[in-house]
Amino acid sequence: MLKPKKKITRKELKKDPVLEKISQIENLVRKQRKLVSYILLGVVAVVLLTILLLNSKKKANTAAMGELGLAEMSFARNDYDDAILRLENLIEKYSRTRSSGMATILLARCYLAKDDYENARVNFEKYIDDYKDDKFLTAGAYSGLAICAEQDSNFALAAEYFEKGGKISPHKFHKHELLLNSARNYLKVNNLEKAEEIVNIILNDEPESVNKNSAELLLAQITTRKGLALK
Repeated sequence: MLKPKKKITRKELKKDPVLEKISQIENLVRKQRKLVSYILLGVVAVVLLTILLLNSKKKANTAAMGELGLAEMSFARNDYDDAILRLENLIEKYSRTRSSGMATILLARCYLAKDDYENARVNFEKYIDDYKDDKFLTAGAYSGLAICAEQDSNFALAAEYFEKGGKISPHKFHKHELLLNSARNYLKVNNLEKAEEIVNIILNDEPESVNKNSAELLLAQITTRKGLALK
């Protein structure tokens, strides 16, 4: 004969550790209901703020690209003063966008075109220090600094900048052109070992015929100079 199930008393329920834990959590939630609500509201606020910031950044990038396009048109028609005004405004207004980095490089090029080497140098350095997110543009910034150094007849520094740019550039032809300029400047300051090292980097990297011919010509000059030095 089946025995009737034993009823669980309230006292026994309280002794069950799992049920006790659930009961404690329920009591805590009741007591901290306000706090839980505030936390949930806080999470929702953070999500909404993130969405708003992303939308705002997207709009800023779009506006900055439009301003950059107008500045590039001014640069193309050699209206450097107008381009400079537009670029400086863009950099100030949209400082945290990718376009502001490109604007900084273009601003430096504007000053370079106006033979204002000091302001050109400042902006090339600014790109390297604050942006440096694009290897090709970074290589261009180092090339710009090298041109400024050449204007000061600081050929050793120009050689170093061209070398840095050449080693960073992701495009082989551009890389070889910058390295050739580096070797030429090392040759000017009679640093034959360094010039030869740079030329060999180019020749061992399967250069296109025009750069290969220039590299071989430089190597011949270096070899001649070394021969004369031994006499």
